[in-house]
Amino acid sequence: MFKNKQNQQTECARIVQEAIDGSTSAFEQLYRQTHRRLLMYCWRIAKNESLAEELLQESYIKAWQALPEFRMDSQFYTWLRTIASRLLIDRLRLKSEKVWLNQADLDFEQSGYTQSIGESIDLERQIGMLPDGARSVFVMHDIEGYSHREISKMMNIAEGTSKAQLTRARQLVRKQLVASTGEKEG
Repeated sequence: MFKNKQNQQTECARIVQEAIDGSTSAFEQLYRQTHRRLLMYCWRIAKNESLAEELLQESYIKAWQALPEFRMDSQFYTWLRTIASRLLIDRLRLKSEKVWLNQADLDFEQSGYTQSIGESIDLERQIGMLPDGARSVFVMHDIEGYSHREISKMMNIAEGTSKAQLTRARQLVRKQLVASTGEKEG
């Protein structure tokens, strides 16, 4: 199994190098290998299908343009996901100059989101109900595996802010899970 993974990484590196050298068919192959996963990542953070698709397209355009600068010190998908994250963060900044927890918490509480006990627990929906900043940090840290240091650099926030956003996101998701099951928090 280890050899198989190593062979896959070698093959991927070969395809990336061909794309760097200008092969559109190699870049198309990279697109086919990564687009579904990247679209799901964009959707989880943006919670808007059309925005996620726009981010997906913009990410591949930026990747194609920046491909000669790709140093191959990380996996292609990791690099591509970073591009998508930065594009989304830029969009969020345009939407709202600053993402502060107090305002975001107010938006969340006023949204009127409730779920009856009979409904199944839909974690994706609950993640989608998180305020923008908290949702971004939650997805980037808990789902995609970025460290707080990486998140702070990408989002241009302090590491402590990233940690606070993550804590708040987890509390809100937990609160909704508890509310949806009718249990009392203990």
